[in-house]
Amino acid sequence: MTDINVCVAGQVRRLARVVTSLYNDAFVGEGVTFAQASLLMYMFAQPGVRQTTLSQQLQIEKSALSRDLQLLQRNGWLTDNIRQGLYLTEEGRLLAKRCHKIWKALNTQVREQLGSEALSGLASLSEAIRQLPH
Repeated sequence: MTDINVCVAGQVRRLARVVTSLYNDAFVGEGVTFAQASLLMYMFAQPGVRQTTLSQQLQIEKSALSRDLQLLQRNGWLTDNIRQGLYLTEEGRLLAKRCHKIWKALNTQVREQLGSEALSGLASLSEAIRQLPH
């Protein structure tokens, strides 16, 4: 039975925090959060991507993205001139590759544990939410 008084936003946010925590734990050994690892992997796959494009692709507010990019830059994983597009340093590329390996293994494990029915439901929910008016 479904409770009609459940706040959809609250429930989705709680689930997002649980999943994010699981993924964050996987990247502790690399010294990055899941959000930072995601940025590294996206920039690895799209050398020279513009900050605005990345913000749109990942649905991240520009100010939050700027903070993470500055951190990546301070750690030596992102080149100094981000106005020319986002490029990883050699150290950043190596970290992105390690992060991808971690992500791929964890994502496979999580997908197997959730099962096809839950994944199908997640896909349906995602599509329905994207159709809501903003």
